[in-house]
Amino acid sequence: MHKQCQCGEPMGLELRKVIYASKVEILHVPVFSCPSCFSSEVLQHVTKDIKELLQSLGSKPAPRRISFARNNELAEIIRKLILEEADNPHVDWQSALEERMELRINLLLDLYRYARSLGDEDWMSDVEKRLLQLSGFTSKSVLTNTKN
Repeated sequence: MHKQCQCGEPMGLELRKVIYASKVEILHVPVFSCPSCFSSEVLQHVTKDIKELLQSLGSKPAPRRISFARNNELAEIIRKLILEEADNPHVDWQSALEERMELRINLLLDLYRYARSLGDEDWMSDVEKRLLQLSGFTSKSVLTNTKN
C-alpha cells in the first residue's frame, strides 16, 4: 500500500507506535512513511480518531500502552491484513483491503440488526460508531493519492 510523497518517492503504509506525553504508547497507528526523505504522515482517515483518543487521555496521562486498532475499525483491518499477508509478495493490497472492509461492514451491519432486535441502544451506538469509522474510506482514494 503506497501513496506518493511530496519528494516524489512512494510512501509505504505501515503500523507505527506513537508516544504521547512521554508516557503513553499508542500502538498500531497506520502511517505512510517515505524511505527517501523520512517524512511520515498519519493515514488521513484516522486522524480524527487519533485526536479524540489523545484528548481523552488528557494532558497528564498515566503511563500505559494502548492499541489504536482496538479503537478504530480501519486500523484493525489494516493490522490484520499486514499480519496475515506480510510474507506474501504477490498480494494485491488494494483488493485485499477492499475485500476485508466489505466483510467487516457486513458483519457490523448484522451486529447492528441483532442489537436493534434486542433493543440494546448502547450496543447499537457502538456499532454505529464503528461503521462511521469505515464510511467514506476507499482504498483507491488513499492508496493512489498523490500530493501536488
